[in-house]
Amino acid sequence: MNTSNLSLIFELNLSEIRKLNKMYFKNFYKERIAILSFMMLLFMMFFDSFSLTDDNEFIKWAIKNVLLVLVFFLFQYSIVNTICKIIFQLTKKLLKFDRFVNKYKFNFTDSSIYVHSPLGEVAHKWSKIEKAILTKDFFFLYVKDRNGYIISISNKCNDRNMNELITFVEKNVTPVTKV
Repeated sequence: MNTSNLSLIFELNLSEIRKLNKMYFKNFYKERIAILSFMMLLFMMFFDSFSLTDDNEFIKWAIKNVLLVLVFFLFQYSIVNTICKIIFQLTKKLLKFDRFVNKYKFNFTDSSIYVHSPLGEVAHKWSKIEKAILTKDFFFLYVKDRNGYIISISNKCNDRNMNELITFVEKNVTPVTKV
């Protein structure tokens, strides 16, 4: 990749924010909540083990914890989905406020792509971009990552320097397919 100076910041419109939340942050939060709940399970099992005094109690403790793990895995998916649904319903309500919407931004530098939002920040190296597609309405960047994200950038906003971004991607990252 050639070195070129690139520093662009794009504020997102409501349709971009909805797509970003639905595709990007929904999986992001599901992973975080699942890991947090698993850590809580391990924490409970660990501190419950301090109450053991003899071998009979160990067998009871082991059976109780096996049942706890089974129940945990039976209900974890629904609990994680419910928590994520609540978070994103709250986010939908907050999208009515300009101060909340203005915090969503794409920041393109010569080394990385940063996705800023009130729900979290994510950075991708340009080397992770597998494909770039330009349509009449959007510019799509396909990120080859574990979940295979798509960054969609609207061409309809006049305050964006899309030509500079497209030129940078074409010269330094990957050929841009025009559809």
